[in-house]
Amino acid sequence: MATIVFTSASGSPGVTTTAVGLVLTWSRDVLLADCDRDPSQAVQAGYLRGMDHGGRGLAALARLHRENRALAPDLWRHTVPLALGDEQRRFLPGFSQPATVRLFDSVWPELADAFAALDEQGVDVIVDAGRVGRDGLPLPLLAQADAVCFVTRTGLRPLAAARLYLPLVAEQLAHFPVPKALGLVLVDPNNPYSGNEIAAQFGVACWAELEYNTRLAMVLSDGAAEPRRFTESSLMNQYRAMGLRLRERIRNAAELERAMTARTGAHV
Repeated sequence: MATIVFTSASGSPGVTTTAVGLVLTWSRDVLLADCDRDPSQAVQAGYLRGMDHGGRGLAALARLHRENRALAPDLWRHTVPLALGDEQRRFLPGFSQPATVRLFDSVWPELADAFAALDEQGVDVIVDAGRVGRDGLPLPLLAQADAVCFVTRTGLRPLAAARLYLPLVAEQLAHFPVPKALGLVLVDPNNPYSGNEIAAQFGVACWAELEYNTRLAMVLSDGAAEPRRFTESSLMNQYRAMGLRLRERIRNAAELERAMTARTGAHV
């Protein structure tokens, strides 16, 4: 099971588009959670084409928290299908009003626990954390994460922004007793800088490179009509391959952690 957090620096690098594409090609039950603290309702207005979420989402979970009710048992009830009739892929709507974001600080720990409960039920969680703020990302989400993906394009301007915020995320992850994996996801690689150049410059591994195809990406970002054989397109295959690599990376890290724990226990 896995919880993977996606984030970025600034601009429009494609965090939400990437998260939606990954969830649609995920091979297990999965929840896409909109935890962007700079709310835009991008998934509802985009891929879901203005679908009414019926009051479900983070605001509803915050009300449960204020009423001292546990979030985990009701979390699934406050999600919506990401695709019509598809119960395998669900979506947790984000903040409905900017003013509610600051009131959520006390809720993040319980939401992270609710994600962990889904994990135990065989449901993976993909978190769209949006842009890194000046104080970083919510620590409870990072504590629950098995991997953190930093999305950026490869031009000088987005990379300059990444230079400002990527170290902040790395610093937050370094404070946890258990190592947290951090990797780059590059949109529009080699325009002009390559994955190897960027990884060497930032000291962070490049986990995936995604083509910049406006026509295909608009299906995921804006709910545009799917072209013929969209699910078998090169972009969707890249998301599919990225998902396989992420799951393998997380599985290997878990096995390494178990082996280290066993060795430590044997020496006590």
